[in-house]
Amino acid sequence: MQPKPAFGIEDTHRILDQFQANIRGSSEGLGWSSAFASIQRERPYDGKLHALSDSLMVLHRGGPVNLTYTVDGKSVVRHIPKGGVFFLPGGHECDVALHASLDSTHIYLRSDLFADEENAARSLVGGLAPILGERDAVLESLATAIGDTIIEGLPASSLFVDPIAKAIANRFIAINYHKSASDSGKQRYQLTNRQMERVRDFVEANLDSDIRLEMMARVCGRSTEYFVRIFKATAGVSPYQYVLNLRIERAKALLGHDGPSIAEVALQCGFSHQEHLTRMFRRFTGVTPGRYRLSTR
Repeated sequence: MQPKPAFGIEDTHRILDQFQANIRGSSEGLGWSSAFASIQRERPYDGKLHALSDSLMVLHRGGPVNLTYTVDGKSVVRHIPKGGVFFLPGGHECDVALHASLDSTHIYLRSDLFADEENAARSLVGGLAPILGERDAVLESLATAIGDTIIEGLPASSLFVDPIAKAIANRFIAINYHKSASDSGKQRYQLTNRQMERVRDFVEANLDSDIRLEMMARVCGRSTEYFVRIFKATAGVSPYQYVLNLRIERAKALLGHDGPSIAEVALQCGFSHQEHLTRMFRRFTGVTPGRYRLSTR
């Protein structure tokens, strides 16, 4: 299985470039494959979002603000509050007139995130409708988490972003797609013990590198989408949390020796730098790596 291509700015509407938004940061160049995100202050504009195969979510981080949307030939004026969500499913187009400056987060979502859980070859995007500024606390929280990975300089790993992007897609399906009665009562599946052993062996052998969801899925012979769905049901934590737990355990073992410096420990455990290790280590253990090292002597 070949790695998925990175989701770059060339795959988006590029409307922010067109109307010279003040971009604070984006995922361009970070290697994300399931989503593309940017944080910016948008200037007033009147433009067209043409139909793409992928979907767009916009979180209003400021507001309230007035917008005019034109979908299927019908124009609607909305007074959108802070926290409002705009959603344009793949295959839809929309004219947008923003009447005042707006702080926003744009998140593009790959179409395969909306695959039917029972039949991965069938997309549910066709059953979704545009959302024009409604508030949803779950979507706001998930979009904020993706934005934080850009603004706060968190690791540029799709292992963290992919599950959030999938959760956003699932949320849109849950609130904006009417399932038939035959879709209910689905059986829950789990990875086998052997598959979990393979995952652990792979992760432990590659802790010093950028571990991706597609890699973890491949070692147990599953598609990425199926793997994401059943991993937490099996392990009790998300793939990101699972890898992070093993990184911290490896760091503990290395800090018990006088050999590598804390900066070297960070790199050997797959953290982007010493500060990243310190932040995560304190979160998990309550102490800094330096204090932990002293306590083991």
